[in-house]
Amino acid sequence: MYNRSVIDVGLGRVPAETVFKGGKLVNVYTAEVYDADVAVFDGKIAVVGDVETTLGPDTEIVDASGFHLVPGLIDAHVHTEVTKLSITNFAKTVNIHGTTSVCTAFDQIAPVKGIDGIRYMLDEAESLPLRIFNPPPCKIPYTIPAGTLGASVGPDDHRIAFEWPEANGIAETTMDFITAGDEDVFESIGLCTEHKLPIHGHAPFVVGPRLAAYMNCGVRDDHECYSMEETIEKLRNGLYCVLRQATMAANLVECIRAVTEAGLPTRRLCLCSDDTDTSTLLRLGHMDHIIRLAIGEGVDPIAAIQMSTINAADALRIDDQVGAIGPGRYADIVFVENLEEFQVAATYVGGELVADGEQVLYKADPPSRPVELVNTFNLTPVTEEDLFFRTELEDGRAQVISMFVPPDIPLRLRRDVELDIENGIILPNPEDDVLYVSVIERYNDTGSRATAFMSGFALKEGAIASSLSPDDENIVCLGADVESMVTACNRIIEMNGGQVVARGSEVTAELALPIAGIMSDLAPEEMMETEDQLIAAAQELGCQLPNPFMWLMFLPITAIPEYALIDRGFVEQATLSFCSPVLARL
Repeated sequence: MYNRSVIDVGLGRVPAETVFKGGKLVNVYTAEVYDADVAVFDGKIAVVGDVETTLGPDTEIVDASGFHLVPGLIDAHVHTEVTKLSITNFAKTVNIHGTTSVCTAFDQIAPVKGIDGIRYMLDEAESLPLRIFNPPPCKIPYTIPAGTLGASVGPDDHRIAFEWPEANGIAETTMDFITAGDEDVFESIGLCTEHKLPIHGHAPFVVGPRLAAYMNCGVRDDHECYSMEETIEKLRNGLYCVLRQATMAANLVECIRAVTEAGLPTRRLCLCSDDTDTSTLLRLGHMDHIIRLAIGEGVDPIAAIQMSTINAADALRIDDQVGAIGPGRYADIVFVENLEEFQVAATYVGGELVADGEQVLYKADPPSRPVELVNTFNLTPVTEEDLFFRTELEDGRAQVISMFVPPDIPLRLRRDVELDIENGIILPNPEDDVLYVSVIERYNDTGSRATAFMSGFALKEGAIASSLSPDDENIVCLGADVESMVTACNRIIEMNGGQVVARGSEVTAELALPIAGIMSDLAPEEMMETEDQLIAAAQELGCQLPNPFMWLMFLPITAIPEYALIDRGFVEQATLSFCSPVLARL
């Protein structure tokens, strides 16, 4: 929406409120760097270049000498709830790293509280210096088959959300929904078309004619690229590829080879953090870290900056608001001294200084939480009997599928193993890295729960559990023995959400997540310390993964190959159907 007063600044009729003088402009439109000043009025950029006619007696002068003026950074796809921080503390954490805008679906609170939960997050964020562009999830339940949830999201909810000022289409439009011909998802795609809103994708390993079918739905971008070849094919077919550098899905180095080796332009490449924990943000950074990584892989610094500014804005169709330092855009400006090193010195949002170095300059405390948001568990305590894998066979051995998690990519691959059967129970075998894994419905005390087998974690004893488990947010628990699993699950129930490490009847580390069972109002530094304690406790049990909770909690997502586990059973991703992990009796 235009502002007549901002127009009058350019016409010399009204003085600017703030002028940034003496800096070098990083022009992401033309990939140039040159001396230019920036005049700001009412949070918007009024004039760039020669701004002498905009100066007035009360104009505030910001000395930008020695700095490059970079547009505020955009995370093109992030699940803020996965940090386990409130949106208030998330904003503080990323502002110091130059992030001023994010595209987020709030699809972790959606299974718990539906569209009301999404609106709750947006309302909390409204006064923060972080611009939220919200594409609600294309559908909740997100899995095929569907899990048992506390709420749902569908076309009627999208009709409401598309009237919100933060509306940005729909997110996580999976190939699975398209293949299944899901009528709700197709209706929501139609609503996006009617409202001229983007359709954001989720299509791992989708290539060839299937990719063409997918793009004919109108999908604009995809953050699920795992190889240079996949990235090249998607770019050639017209998708924006949102290259991901997440805590566990670190795909940038491989995918950026499409530029550094294959020589493709960066114009339709963006950057995102997707699913990232707080420790990663505090130790490495946010979009600034990903830009540095791209530069380190051989990408030109200006091109790397474009990938987190104008390219992202174009992909999200928000380039009329953010993504560049140009007239009419928000005055979101980042000070960087050396572009190759890309260390953020200061962050301005709407022309206001919000972070200076590592110091946040605004006060924003999380709001008091309503009872219905911190009391989202309706579940009686779990017993050992709930978690055993029972079979009609009394004794002997069985061949079963154990979901193997490789250490370098968040997939769940098939591993055929042999396990003992005792008294009708197929037992785990920690010595062979075959553990129990269970998903337990926590919303309505339905008794819906399932157990299967998992490898790759190398636990020799004990259990780990989490109620932050996209995209169902039920309890997911992995263990070498059911006693430890019961301890971990019941502690989560007592806390109304959290992450727990247990050995036998003892809880050895825990993190309470009382906000919808998935977030906390802990300060970022406290969150990082607790994350470290959880990882260390899991490693004491023998776990060899660097961040076992991040590898475990995505188990219910059926869109990730090759297998998944939801509260209703074991799912084969290729057929999107329930199957038994038991292959044969030996």
